[in-house]
Amino acid sequence: MFYVRGRARNTLLGFKMHNSPGLRTPILALLICTCAPVFSVFAAPRVEFELITEPGFPTTGAHQWMRMLKDLKLGSMRIRSARSGDKAEIRQRGTAASPTYQVTGILTARNTLRLPGAEFRHGDKAGIARWIAKLEEGGESGLRERPGAFGLTATQLVKVHEALNVPIPFNTKGQKSYDAMKRIAGTLSLSFTAEQSVLDAMAGGDQVRDELQGLSAGTALAAILRPLGLVLVPQKQPGGQIKLLITDVRRSRESWPVGWPSEKSPRETLPELFNFLEVEIQDQPLSSTLEAIQGRIKAPILYDHNSLALHNIDPAQVKVSLPAERTYYKRIIDRLANQAKLTSDLRVDEAGKALLWISSLKR
Repeated sequence: MFYVRGRARNTLLGFKMHNSPGLRTPILALLICTCAPVFSVFAAPRVEFELITEPGFPTTGAHQWMRMLKDLKLGSMRIRSARSGDKAEIRQRGTAASPTYQVTGILTARNTLRLPGAEFRHGDKAGIARWIAKLEEGGESGLRERPGAFGLTATQLVKVHEALNVPIPFNTKGQKSYDAMKRIAGTLSLSFTAEQSVLDAMAGGDQVRDELQGLSAGTALAAILRPLGLVLVPQKQPGGQIKLLITDVRRSRESWPVGWPSEKSPRETLPELFNFLEVEIQDQPLSSTLEAIQGRIKAPILYDHNSLALHNIDPAQVKVSLPAERTYYKRIIDRLANQAKLTSDLRVDEAGKALLWISSLKR
């Protein structure tokens, strides 16, 4: 028997498909048709150059630079003499979805082009093109920041994280994975892409195995996809737009995780884990025991179904026991999981909501 004291507590998505030109494999954007627009409409950023000639700049240089830069597909370009106060800078106007970057560059007496954060020799067309691409993809901050995870800058990663911080308001356990994915996609400002083989895998009738209600969309999506052998990967598009790629786990070196390490201590992250109680467990299934605990610690308990299947561990079949004693929930969970050759990891979703991730001790 399992004796505890406490209160139980149990507490977001469709798909329209089309082929994307220019790709070898059919790509389908997973969109939703609703009464109101769900997705922002992005236009490629417009970049305009105004080049200032400083004293001593070669008199024949302007024509040479104009000729070299004309193939860079700038929105506009002009060259003028320097005035007091001129400096290399970027001004942004328009909207976040459709920005225009007005770039002021300096043509120096050394016949170089000084742009914010960089300087180029005449003839370095490729270098200038890369500078423009970085500006288009990440704005002025993208010129300063180095790419990190998923090839995104820190600013872009924060934006993806915020976009995936949308709570799931409906019950997920037992729903078809494809249907749950559709409902979640409809709540997000980011669109999705997936290869046809991936969509076939999602549409295969598999069901969501855990209750994800209340968790953020990013963590929930990762949890739904993982048992299917699929992962979620933020992917930067030309022009700076970011989409969410759903792909086979074997094709991606990094993917969006099922929860994140907390920046706080375990006690701050989930205080209920350290509540004391009298407990005695006699030969009970691990799954039902953890389900009873889940309501009392006020945090979902999710399983790494892939690792459990790999090591042939079924929490519904594994029987666990604990002698009568006074202890706290974290210790109970750790001891029970260990009896099944499992381990528990305290994580948080994109909103900072705590969850426990149960996976195999074997790697």
